[in-house]
Amino acid sequence: MIEILKLLAGPLIGAVIGYFTNDIAVKMLFWPRHEVYVFGHRLPFTPGAIPKGKKRLAKAAGAVVGQTLLTREDIEQQLLSGTLEDELADMVLAKLAVPLREDIQHLSRMSDEAYEEKRGALAEALTNEIINAAADSTIGDVLVEKSREYIRERVRGTMASMFLHDEKIDKLTEPLSLEFTTLLLSEGPSTVGPIVSEKLVSLEQSTGTALLEKAGADEAAVRAAVIGAYRNAVEQYTDQLLARVNIAGVVEEKIDGMSVEELEKLVLEVMKHELNTIVRLGAVIGFVLGLFNLLLR
Repeated sequence: MIEILKLLAGPLIGAVIGYFTNDIAVKMLFWPRHEVYVFGHRLPFTPGAIPKGKKRLAKAAGAVVGQTLLTREDIEQQLLSGTLEDELADMVLAKLAVPLREDIQHLSRMSDEAYEEKRGALAEALTNEIINAAADSTIGDVLVEKSREYIRERVRGTMASMFLHDEKIDKLTEPLSLEFTTLLLSEGPSTVGPIVSEKLVSLEQSTGTALLEKAGADEAAVRAAVIGAYRNAVEQYTDQLLARVNIAGVVEEKIDGMSVEELEKLVLEVMKHELNTIVRLGAVIGFVLGLFNLLLR
């Protein structure tokens, strides 16, 4: 029994040494976190490998992510995936299916009372614009000319034509233009205003989809247009976006801005199993070397 223990002592001691050696080596990646001085001299291997090379690690990680792991082609491929395009098209179509009033109130955060007041002011302004434009136009002159043609046509070949010759007709119809303008300015608001208000109410209850359908664009055409515009934007502006974002610089800044404690926690969360495997592997290697030592004897 004692002989067996003597034989196993070498491999077991080698396993223990290998285990603790690798365990210390793993811990020295992060420890000590700061330089250690004895009698004014900095001890070697302080601080640990990662605290000492944090800036270099941050720069290298940024370069790897920005130039290898997250390239322009990778980003464009993800952005132009069919799923993302369909989701965007669905979102736009859902937005277009909402009544215009609801969209306007949502975007402007306007109450019902404020909206009604704004719509009333808009209806009044549009009514005045229409009336003033009609008053300043040649509608009055056209009305006069049409009236003259109508009278001449009606009296032609009759006894009345002896009395209503062209000069007389011109003189009788000349005031019509002024009368039309006066009537338009006085009665126009009460006549045109309700029509304008009714049209605005009808418009605000419509949806973007309905308006597009009236223009000849169905849902399939809108979906195709949205996806096409999105694809063009991605292909045209991805380079500009990457130039502005500078992914490598962002990653480098993030890692460099971490404390050593945060960086250690991050690394252990990602590689805890692998680091423990390295520690256990040290015990295995130590045990195997101990066996070789026995064989060599």
